[in-house]
Amino acid sequence: MGDASPTYLAYRAERMFLFLSFGIISLIGFESLAVATAMPTVVESLDGRAMYALAVGVPMAAQLLTVSLAGPWSDSIGPRSCLCAGLALFSGGLLAATAAPSMSLLVLGRAVQGLGGGLCVVPLYAIIGSSVRPTRQPQFFAAFAAAWILPGLIGPAIAGFVVARWSWRWIFGVVPILVVLLSPAITKVTSQVSTEPRPLDRDGLRHSIVPATVAGIAVALLQVTSGTNTGGYTPAALATVIVAAIVSIVAIRPLLPAGTFTSRRGLGSTILLRGTVNGTFIATEAYLPLMLKENHGWSPFQAGLVLTISSVTWALGSWYQGKIASRKILRLLPVIGATCQLVGICLAIPVAFSQVHGAFVLLGWLIAGTGCGLAYPGMSVHALALTPLERKGQTSSALQLADTFGAAFSIAISGLAFALLQPSESLPFVGAIGLMAIIQIGAVVCATRIQPVPGSAEALRLHHTYSLDNESDHS
Repeated sequence: MGDASPTYLAYRAERMFLFLSFGIISLIGFESLAVATAMPTVVESLDGRAMYALAVGVPMAAQLLTVSLAGPWSDSIGPRSCLCAGLALFSGGLLAATAAPSMSLLVLGRAVQGLGGGLCVVPLYAIIGSSVRPTRQPQFFAAFAAAWILPGLIGPAIAGFVVARWSWRWIFGVVPILVVLLSPAITKVTSQVSTEPRPLDRDGLRHSIVPATVAGIAVALLQVTSGTNTGGYTPAALATVIVAAIVSIVAIRPLLPAGTFTSRRGLGSTILLRGTVNGTFIATEAYLPLMLKENHGWSPFQAGLVLTISSVTWALGSWYQGKIASRKILRLLPVIGATCQLVGICLAIPVAFSQVHGAFVLLGWLIAGTGCGLAYPGMSVHALALTPLERKGQTSSALQLADTFGAAFSIAISGLAFALLQPSESLPFVGAIGLMAIIQIGAVVCATRIQPVPGSAEALRLHHTYSLDNESDHS
């Protein structure tokens, strides 16, 4: 196959990189959950209710532009500079939002934040794929999932306290301070990553900029339009949603591995499964606290328990899959995890009716969180194992693109279903969550197709990766 032999980080540097990666993901998670809690106060303070949907969705849309660039950047120039640039833009956008005197400037800061966020995670994946021993890679991806536990437990509570006692601006301003404190250690550890200089594929880069820009704009438009909660859509608005959805899929298609949207066996299905599992989980979870509060009278704290439960069980599922050594069991985990997530989503649907006890959501989301934890991190390891060394960054970019696009697209279309079924008390939740259950059925089927065709280059590469694992374990 001609793949170069990787140079792994020394054990001490690897442990430090794990710690720093955990810290970076934790900060991103805290910012995401805290800002979601503070945003209603922000729009009230800046008199920007009409721009609420754009303020919430623009970081995700902006990420689509830079995630596609992060892969080629990491493969050619190196992941270190990509990570540093991402952290700088991410922090700069948050600082701009902190000082924003108007909603327009806050949206601009959020857009810059999203551009930086798209450059942060891909280089972490690329470093793991090229510089961390395959046997230890599951520990990293399990740690990434675990990094959301603490933000999930304390993020909304801290944000609520800070907003009530001081100002929402602190929610945007604290993360850049912490990034600055971590910067020296990040620079030191990433300087030890061995990178082989490769020529920048300028034609390929140009071909990624246009579709990424179009996809980002289409998703932003889809987010804004589908976020309208007016009890109905005009024909023009509905046509806009349909066109934006089609354009976003067509635009993002060339940035993902061939055969992704047709669930081709191997890498294509792996990327599709990753995006689908992530998208249906996030989109469903977005409606659960609101459903519990409006239809069952739960307090915000009680309704927030569903987020805490999913954060913990997702991390536990990730930790468990990271401990499994049997290749036979690992092959079954994606199907098991996707099925558990489907069961959890289905258990949440009847809770839309006030006659059904809200505790079913807690049970369902415990199951769904565990299932997502079992399936989600393993897709990273599997996708990287199917990829030659010189394209690790490209696959890392595809994984992040699948995450971002899957979440943005799923939230948008579930929002459309929610809005179209207004003003009923229960049917909007049934439509939004039920649509995610239908998509998740497809994810279960997709999970059966992630193994490559026997005898193919991907199959040989996968076998070679785990053969190196076994040799490393016995050396």
